[in-house]
Amino acid sequence: MSTNIHTIKEDINTNDNTLLSRTECNIMRGFAILFIIVDNITHLFNGVFMDSEYIYRWDSVQGFVNNLMHPDNTLPFNFISFYCPYGVMLFIFLSGYCLTLKYEKGNGRGTSSKAFISNHYQKLFVMQLKGLAIFFTAYFLLYPNDIISNVKVLQFFLVGNLIPSWQSLPGPYWFFGMIMEMYVIYRLIIYNRKDWIAIALTVFSIVVMAFFKPESPTLYYLRINCFLAILPFCMGVLAARHLNASSFSLNKTSTCWGWFLLAFVLLTASKFNFYSWLIMPIFVIATAVTLVKLFTKGKIFNTIFSWLGAMSGVLFIIHPTVREIMLERMNNTGHYYGMLLIYLLITFGLSMILKPAFTSKKKEK
Repeated sequence: MSTNIHTIKEDINTNDNTLLSRTECNIMRGFAILFIIVDNITHLFNGVFMDSEYIYRWDSVQGFVNNLMHPDNTLPFNFISFYCPYGVMLFIFLSGYCLTLKYEKGNGRGTSSKAFISNHYQKLFVMQLKGLAIFFTAYFLLYPNDIISNVKVLQFFLVGNLIPSWQSLPGPYWFFGMIMEMYVIYRLIIYNRKDWIAIALTVFSIVVMAFFKPESPTLYYLRINCFLAILPFCMGVLAARHLNASSFSLNKTSTCWGWFLLAFVLLTASKFNFYSWLIMPIFVIATAVTLVKLFTKGKIFNTIFSWLGAMSGVLFIIHPTVREIMLERMNNTGHYYGMLLIYLLITFGLSMILKPAFTSKKKEK
């Protein structure tokens, strides 16, 4: 079974009774991974404002608005940093969606908690280990005198996020620990239980985060753990349980455009206030779902993003190594557009070469 790093590409059956078909799930992965690999380098360019993913940065919102009013050559990258750091939320949504279709409605029903948790831990551990082997090979060639702390070593075992003094490794590696937490929460708390459990868990996570200051270290700690993921994950669970292709008339192009525009406006507006920012995943996912529905009507876009979706797991693993090698040169030269193109070509090329090493054909028990 081909393994995707975020959704674990569960062996699911999709039909007219589901919100997203298998193809549409793959297209959403394509959107998500493109957003991630582009944003993860452009927001580090000189003159580009950091995104508000883990903590809320009002100065970044102001900076983006000022850049819109006084555009310069950094505007496209500030636009990316403002709108595109949320690909991770799409993968989290798809995780909840696909897990529910498989383990509550599909051939995964009856899987024990022990087998579920063990199987998913093993998959994430192996995928992360392969990625870190590549990353550290490049990292120590670039920085031979750097020392990896004991806390960072814990990330190998998917528990580094839980340590308050944890320092994130460059790239996506914090994600593995966080999504493993959500797998445990899903199987022990949400799985096959009433909807109100998922809703109550979501409300609890938002209320807790709302008690802290927008740039609080505690908020950062909560969000690199499961608190960032609970809302989009539970949205995926509830969508898999109750929504289908005709929900909200998404099968009608004109209506779908209306929902897309409304969701995009609300997504933009939610970034101007800390409390609305906490529920922004609702609008991120609504925008993405409607965009996917619209893109499936165009054959070229469908093909491109389906290919990206199929490659998403490997792209997610490979891009931080390429970024680490190229970032300093990009900022020193200032040739952002040309270097960004080279970065994408190298990332795509290496991912295609290395994909067999990240693909397991072993069937899930």
